Amino acid sequence: MSCAAPPTGSGFLAATLANFDCQAQSIGEAGYQTLASTGSPVALALTSLLAIFIAIIGIRFLTAKPLTIDEWIATALKVGFVMALATSWPAYRTVVYDVVLKGPAEISASIGKASALPGSAGGLAARLSAVDSGIMALVEVGSGRTDVSSRRLDSTIAPPLSEDASLGWGKTLFVGSIIGSFGLLRLAGGIFIALAPLFAGFLLFEATRFLFFGWLRSLIAISIGSIGTAIVIGVELAVIEPWLAQVLALRAARVATLAAPFELLALTIAFSVAMVGMLVLALKIAYASAAAVKVQALIEHATHGLHSQNATWHPNFPENPHRLAEQGRAQLLAQSVRQTLDREGGQASRSSNIVPANRTLLPNGTASTLDRVTNTPLGRSYHAPSRRVGSQALKRRSTT
Repeated sequence: MSCAAPPTGSGFLAATLANFDCQAQSIGEAGYQTLASTGSPVALALTSLLAIFIAIIGIRFLTAKPLTIDEWIATALKVGFVMALATSWPAYRTVVYDVVLKGPAEISASIGKASALPGSAGGLAARLSAVDSGIMALVEVGSGRTDVSSRRLDSTIAPPLSEDASLGWGKTLFVGSIIGSFGLLRLAGGIFIALAPLFAGFLLFEATRFLFFGWLRSLIAISIGSIGTAIVIGVELAVIEPWLAQVLALRAARVATLAAPFELLALTIAFSVAMVGMLVLALKIAYASAAAVKVQALIEHATHGLHSQNATWHPNFPENPHRLAEQGRAQLLAQSVRQTLDREGGQASRSSNIVPANRTLLPNGTASTLDRVTNTPLGRSYHAPSRRVGSQALKRRSTT
């Protein structure tokens, strides 16, 4: 598709905007079809990615880890979406191309009609070109500062800036801000639309999925920025058109407008900053989901760490019922071991439900770990009781 070159003169601004629009559509459509065609490097790369993706599924079957029903459905939808996005131009044009390149103009026109903004009913480029011609006419006639025959208003004061510099920079900012913002959004939209076959394959794998979502967020930012920029340009026309008509009418009546150059510079600077801010806000909105996910992850990590600290820290209070229960179980075990040792040593067995006087009872009825241990002489802990054997018993044993 051949796009007409912009001429010089009064029709420069409108023709340049039309050229950018033509270039964006040509890049988006022709670039997509070229990259999606059979034999292109991007098509070969996409085929390789699909082969790797299917091979990973086969490896899962070989390792006795087949896909579940939910995974089968998700995989089929993912592969179908990637193939439709990367190879089907009719479906892609309806879902992405028209939405990014034509949708913002329709939405901004609807908002502009409801708000009575200039150019919302059509002919926005023509009205911008008319304002450009009006600024050029103001540059030619000047503000009347050096014109002796021009009548000066009592309330007007000449600004400290040079008239020629203010008018020159004002016209430059008016034309440059509109061409720059419109050209950036249209050309970026065409380029990202053309690269769809490349970014579609990144959706298949978890490690490269962020690249696909980054591409998708860029398209969203371009769409939002196009809507916002069109509305800002409409508001700029609503402010500058009547102001410029009044200034030119005063100059035609031989009235000096000493503040007009400074006012033009201030208006063009303000709307240039507004356009840049609109682009920044569009990027913030498009990438707000990623920032929200990061913030949510940080909050969950901090909350999990706080819960872990609370779960692992226990106050060392003696009245803690859980601690008393643990001590009770330990005392029962120690008492059982002690009774076994007493039976083996020939000592009198003790009843498990009788607590000596030198022991302390816990609330659950068990003995405390602070019981005194009876001092036993060294070597007498396991001393077996001696028994006397008579001579008759020895004879009986010898005969048997």
